[in-house]
Amino acid sequence: MKGNSIRELTFVLSVLFFTLSCALFSPPPMEPVPITPIASATPSVNAEEPAEAQTSSVRLPNGVVTEQNGTVTLFDRDGYTIIQNQPPHVNAEKIHIAGSVSNGDTNLPLVYYSFEQNNSILFYNYGQTATLKSAPYFAGLVGADGHSVIAYTTAEFADDALISNLFVGSTDTLPTAEAALNDVDPQGWALAALAIDMQGDLPAGVWYAKQPWGIGGDIVYQPRRTLAYLDLRTGTAYQYLGVDANPSALSVDRKWVAYTNDTSVEAGGGAMSIRNLDTGENISFPLVDAVDQRGAGEATFSPNNQSLAWMEANGWQMSETPNFHSLVRVGNLNGNVIAQFADTAFLSVSGLATIQRVEPVGWFDNNTLIVMARGEYWDDSVLIAIDIPSQSMRLLARGVFVGFTYP
Repeated sequence: MKGNSIRELTFVLSVLFFTLSCALFSPPPMEPVPITPIASATPSVNAEEPAEAQTSSVRLPNGVVTEQNGTVTLFDRDGYTIIQNQPPHVNAEKIHIAGSVSNGDTNLPLVYYSFEQNNSILFYNYGQTATLKSAPYFAGLVGADGHSVIAYTTAEFADDALISNLFVGSTDTLPTAEAALNDVDPQGWALAALAIDMQGDLPAGVWYAKQPWGIGGDIVYQPRRTLAYLDLRTGTAYQYLGVDANPSALSVDRKWVAYTNDTSVEAGGGAMSIRNLDTGENISFPLVDAVDQRGAGEATFSPNNQSLAWMEANGWQMSETPNFHSLVRVGNLNGNVIAQFADTAFLSVSGLATIQRVEPVGWFDNNTLIVMARGEYWDDSVLIAIDIPSQSMRLLARGVFVGFTYP
């Protein structure tokens, strides 16, 4: 045990050193670079289909889902409760809404990971829970909006390296799915799935990055590096951003990526930037001046890919006297900031006694941004809807954000 602890500490220190080195010396590639996966699964879509990434046509959400104290609730766009469920051992950060939900539906299908249920990925449907797959080294998941498809990753230290695997499948195929990609990283960076491209009802590709495994501290944003795309139809992977870039969000049409140029763990991110993956055009939004600057992150593109919302922060959350503050900013894709909201601006509408953090989580439509405000405790959270043209706010829902539902 002692040897393992020393080895894992060594990995963490290596990660920090390597991150700082890469931030200084490794720019993102100007064009996507084909890379060879260590392993790739049998293509999930006919390989004779066009190789370009294809995403589903844009659908606007018809509801939003939260989790609070083990209860998962679906709210409509006006904030009325539509469905409430209590799946066993559920956690908001590890849930995907597994399919479309139309007006009048009484079922909210969920795929989620549970440590308490034998480290397994579970499917909750019509009040019944079934085990889809054992995942003892689970590291995270992402789902395809309105579909039962997820991509999840695992991470395990072995032989002085971190072994990480990426799996992709639906509620039907996940039980027998083999790893679509695996990676061996001596510096302790794990695969992290970011988004799934669909072709009809089948997964066509997965966008992914790398994240340091087993770290802790006063972290504001999930540290990541690189951006790559695994084409499940051909088994080929392409790298779009280098190791100095921390990807935050992809636009719905996959033409833009929001990212920062700082992947350090505790210091936070750099300024929010966007990059056109077709042309290589870069636009940056300078940070608001602040003491103890913690940078930008938690970005989200509007459905029409014309606006970007993100979070900026300053101060420290874990100091003897915490002085952490955050704000939400909104910009257009011409590089202009069109709105910004300090955390204190949300206090009265939130109904919380205090606000510790505010971050954008998505959009109902091109004008309506949804922001999550966290109170004194991490799970003491509410969702607030902002009409960006008028900059008016309203309380939408209570609980920690899980995701949106789509018809």
